[in-house]
Amino acid sequence: MDTVRRVGADLQVRDGDGCRHLLRVSRVQAVSDTDLMRNETFITAADRTIRVPQPLDEILPLIAPGERLPVEDEAEPWPF
Repeated sequence: MDTVRRVGADLQVRDGDGCRHLLRVSRVQAVSDTDLMRNETFITAADRTIRVPQPLDEILPLIAPGERLPVEDEAEPWPF
């Protein structure tokens, strides 16, 4: 089972400890990779940060469906 799923205007989230959270999508403030392996994500909503064992690329379409730009074949590396 995925640890994050969209339920109407909410996100149902299960964190790394197995605790369940229901977040309003409009209250999500930030979504970040936790490390270089990119297999976990931090979701910050309503000033609370939740560590989720699911990649950021799988979570973003649930938060903003249809709003992501297509990935370029040869993306430029970041300068840092």
